[in-house]
Amino acid sequence: MRSSITVTGDAEPAIAWSRYENLSLWPTWSPQISDVIAATPTLSTGLTGLVVGPLGVRVPFEVLDVDAEAMEWRWHVRYGPVQATLEHTVRSAPGGCATGLVIDGPALVVLGYRPLAQLALGRLVRRDL
Repeated sequence: MRSSITVTGDAEPAIAWSRYENLSLWPTWSPQISDVIAATPTLSTGLTGLVVGPLGVRVPFEVLDVDAEAMEWRWHVRYGPVQATLEHTVRSAPGGCATGLVIDGPALVVLGYRPLAQLALGRLVRRDL
C-alpha cells in the first residue's frame, strides 16, 4: 500500500530540513523515536543504522537517497519480515514550510503508522518544539 501525508507549519524550511539532517534531533520531534544509532550523526546516502522505538525496539534502516539542495530524502526500514520505504520532502509554504511523506509498505503497517507520522511531522514543521 502507498499512502501520502502532507503537513504544514510555521518553521522555516531550513529549520525543518536540519531536524531531518541531524539524527540526534529525531527524538525531539518524533515521539515514537527514543534514539538513532548510526555511524555518523548526519543523514547521508548509504547510511545504515537502527531507529530505537517504544520499549527499546530497534528497527534497522538504510538511507537510499539524500538531496539536501532539494530537501528530499528516502529510506528503507525493516523489522523482521516487515519492510517499508519512506520518502520525505520539505518545501516552502506560506508562513513557513510543508513536509511531505510517502509511505510504501504492507497496508496494516502503513495504516498503523500514519497517525504517528502525522503527529511527528506536525512537530517537525513547528517553529518551537
